[in-house]
Amino acid sequence: MSLKGRALLRRRVAWALCITAVLAFTATSYKVQSIAHSGGIYGVRSDDRYTRGKGFADQLPFQGAESPAAAAVDIDIAEDDAAGGPGWGILSKKLMRQVASVLPARYIKLEGFQYCSILNGATFDAFTRIHPLGGSIAEINPTTSELVKLLDDTAIDTKRRLTKRYKTLYDEDADRYACYATAEGANPYVNISSEPLLKRIDPLNYYGKLIPSIAPHDSLIPGPRRKYKLAYLMMIHKVSTWQQLQDMIEILDDGNAIFLIHVDVLATELSATVKAWIEARDKAGSGNDVVGTPRLGNVFLAQTTYEGMWGHVSLVWMQLSGFWELLDLADWEYVINLSAHDWPLRTSQQIYETLNSTKHKGMEHIEWWTDPADIAGRTVRPHFGRMDRPSIEYSTIHPPEVGLAFPPLPSWSLCKQHQWMILTSEFIRDLRTNIDGLHMLAFMEHMWIPDEAYFCTVISNHPYFSHRVVKDKKRYLRFNAQHPAQLTIKDIHLFPPEEPRGAEAKYFFIRKVNTQDSPELAEWLKNNHIDKHDLAKAPVSPEKLAPVHDANVAASPPRMKLDAADAREKAELGKETGDDKQEAGLLEQEQPKMLDIKVMAQAQPAN
Repeated sequence: MSLKGRALLRRRVAWALCITAVLAFTATSYKVQSIAHSGGIYGVRSDDRYTRGKGFADQLPFQGAESPAAAAVDIDIAEDDAAGGPGWGILSKKLMRQVASVLPARYIKLEGFQYCSILNGATFDAFTRIHPLGGSIAEINPTTSELVKLLDDTAIDTKRRLTKRYKTLYDEDADRYACYATAEGANPYVNISSEPLLKRIDPLNYYGKLIPSIAPHDSLIPGPRRKYKLAYLMMIHKVSTWQQLQDMIEILDDGNAIFLIHVDVLATELSATVKAWIEARDKAGSGNDVVGTPRLGNVFLAQTTYEGMWGHVSLVWMQLSGFWELLDLADWEYVINLSAHDWPLRTSQQIYETLNSTKHKGMEHIEWWTDPADIAGRTVRPHFGRMDRPSIEYSTIHPPEVGLAFPPLPSWSLCKQHQWMILTSEFIRDLRTNIDGLHMLAFMEHMWIPDEAYFCTVISNHPYFSHRVVKDKKRYLRFNAQHPAQLTIKDIHLFPPEEPRGAEAKYFFIRKVNTQDSPELAEWLKNNHIDKHDLAKAPVSPEKLAPVHDANVAASPPRMKLDAADAREKAELGKETGDDKQEAGLLEQEQPKMLDIKVMAQAQPAN
């Protein structure tokens, strides 16, 4: 190209750039005048600088006129100390100071949500473009009320579109999803931003009504604060298993433990029965906490209760609520979660002696593993409860067009676990204040089977607790196909007694057990495990120690699939137990199971 041609090309490029700049300035000026004329989040525009005005700048965590909210956001690149000079990197000295001064104001806290009240106090990225706004918060500078209304209205419209097509969606599921998906912004269903908008939830606003015990409360036990070695969270929802739970408490209550019983919120008759039993037990004052001191008030009924069903986050809420209630009640070292289908092989003192040994002391006992393919399928498909619930097999809906896009902590890896755990009070206390962990829960509450993923995810990504894990749940359980097997006297060869007397237990508990149907199994376990290894008692007489391979105790071979009788039995039951399904943890191709989020008076809806 000739010199004349090159000069002409340069002039045309220059004119094009000028026209583009003028159009951009005009558009920006219009946005600022129309949206931020009354004072935006960063204040009013004055002399090419943002100064403190009617907006949200005063709520940023900075003081004085030099705060980033009051600092210049227009960056002048043409400077004397040019970038790339001696001793400097890509940015010049002045430019580096300007960029550094603006970055702390990137994340803003919003209040005033009405529909999405769970988002009050959450922080959002002011640099992320919001499509309905026409730019980022920093560019457009809307008022707090304008921005909050935009997000509230978007969430309301999101729920409207969902419920218009899927008319049986459970309201509270849809509400919480609509608010979180809107705050996330960049996902296929809401799609109001180019990148994640939500930075962090405020845990007390997000979970304070749903899980009241997230905030510490005074102990319900009067007098000096009690100290125990163990705490048990026991979950029950069927009257038929209540007797077994009572018997289990009597075995485990040797003065070293405190008990909290969670009764399903729908089991009102059972709840009244358990309450009356606790009151009668306390009045009788049987047993001892400390030698010579009556045992009163070491068994409690959970204050906040949930309807639990396999596959839904309420099973996480149920356990977190119970763990934190136990923290308020008394001091203890380890907490063990149980259902009414467990049965102990050791007393609480024997369990504690093992946990307090060199190998186990201060460790989290949780059996977890990685399964990226399954985890991916579980996380990207939000699950909603059905109000009609035609059957237990079709109690949820996950619309194929609905999803979430961004895990809030990209560096975290998710895992799978068995639900049954032994956790330290130190870890439970950390969960209560771990903002990252609680924000991850806000994301995971919309995934499938989060109770088999949440606790191990927090532990395995924790800088401290990830190094203090024993991958052993200390329980024996066995599956027939997708369902846990019901253990009987024919299965005792699978959990033989340890030798010699007093040896460390391989298992603390076995499941699933129905001692009302198999009293001979309960008797065998008492003689060959509990009493045999209780060094405080006299040795069990030899005639009570039945051999494991007795001719009358033949092992029952595992079945590869449920037979017709099993299928009929389950159909007659009408409602499968939550813990049956929790243990299966297998990805089904049909609609998974879920629950209504029904909480007692302390736990209110999201909005």
